[in-house]
Amino acid sequence: MFGNNAKGQASQNATTAQGWGNTYNADASSTLGEVQPFLQQELLDPQGLGTSTVNQMKTQGGEAAAGAVGQAKEAGMLNASRTGNTAAVPGIIDAAARSAQSGETSAANNVDIQNAELKNAQQQAGASGLEGVYGKELGASLQSLGLSNQAAQVENTAAQGGFQDVMGIVNAAGNAVAAA
Repeated sequence: MFGNNAKGQASQNATTAQGWGNTYNADASSTLGEVQPFLQQELLDPQGLGTSTVNQMKTQGGEAAAGAVGQAKEAGMLNASRTGNTAAVPGIIDAAARSAQSGETSAANNVDIQNAELKNAQQQAGASGLEGVYGKELGASLQSLGLSNQAAQVENTAAQGGFQDVMGIVNAAGNAVAAA
């Protein structure tokens, strides 16, 4: 008697857990279909700053260098006209050009480093995102299936207990008949 009640509840629990597992599976498939392409793109081919942005940043570094050279040339020419010493102008312009070229190279390297660091961060975010999606949905689905398995075990145990209850009554009746 108690076995049938426990068996029914365990069967209902198994069905509920399987339903949850199916729901989590469907949710995982839907979420994965939407998110996976983006996360895989981040992991396999991160965009970083983007070609256009990198080019703009390097151009700005070049513009700053050109401005510095122009300013040094203007200052050298002004100084030469005031002092009458034009021999120093080429040296001033040369020094300014070397300094500007060094600054432009440094700025370009910094842009490339920032871009590489951003790409690395995007790859890590893609990997982490994929891990999170797979782990969360798969974990919930597997947990539901585990609950279903536990309920099925309880159902089997209850069924065995019910059979043992019936056998106990039969044995008791048999013993009573034998004693009489």
